[in-house]
Amino acid sequence: QASGGEAAAVHITCAAEGCQQLGTKKCSRCGSEAYCSADCQRKAWPSHKLVCQRANTAEGEIRELLRAGRLYSARLKLKGLPTPNRKLEAELEELISRGIDSEIIDGSIRLEQVGDMGRGYVAAKDLQPGDPLLFDTAFLTAPTDGKEAPHYTMLAKLQRRLSGGARRQSAKVDAQADFFHDRVKALPLKGNMDRAWLEENSSLDADKREEMLVCSIIEGCALYCTEEPGHMALYTAASYFNHSCAPNAAIESSRPTVLVRATEAIPEGAEVFISYLPVQLLEEPGPKRR
Repeated sequence: QASGGEAAAVHITCAAEGCQQLGTKKCSRCGSEAYCSADCQRKAWPSHKLVCQRANTAEGEIRELLRAGRLYSARLKLKGLPTPNRKLEAELEELISRGIDSEIIDGSIRLEQVGDMGRGYVAAKDLQPGDPLLFDTAFLTAPTDGKEAPHYTMLAKLQRRLSGGARRQSAKVDAQADFFHDRVKALPLKGNMDRAWLEENSSLDADKREEMLVCSIIEGCALYCTEEPGHMALYTAASYFNHSCAPNAAIESSRPTVLVRATEAIPEGAEVFISYLPVQLLEEPGPKRR
């Protein structure tokens, strides 16, 4: 459709064949042709569409980033717009609320086998203090001071989310269900529990086995929210960072998202560690931590 902006030149003739009127409305897709009216644009569209290319705009770049699930990059570009774009901001928040998107930033890290620790992240290039490494969204959250332990609260939330035929009625829930079965259920278990024993234990029914599996995953992988004390969240991609009491990276986490940053120089190939403990507990002597 034609945009309401004036054409770049004052005396541009309408691009529709045979029309001599002043072209005052640019094609909103490419911006290279101008028309006197929407009627003329419609008449010209069969031929113009063969050469019409979407103009490279900041908003267009943000939409592409959102479609690719690169929410950190999209958020940075949104903040850089001269005028807020409420529609794109709402799309970003909706994607964050799904809890299924993550982004390794600028190819900084890669996931691979790290000896006895199983899988973990290593630096894909030399990293500097403050470098952002991974942005992730929370699949589940829970308060730490609720009536039940956080892993039980998260399990109950998940069961409610996926129950009652919601998957057939909501594209969002359908995507979350696929993500749960494909990605969340593959996460490490608490204390390296025997996954095969748990999944094949014939003394338990299928629902009970899945409940135990999910609780073990959450107990082993959920992280404290540094920016919202009193809450924990399960960030699926960030779950593969291994713990160290002398970490070389730190998390900036809230209920919706987590950002992992390097806290010191990390050479290419070295493993990147975070602490699973709250900052105040990490500062305590070893016996108190345990």
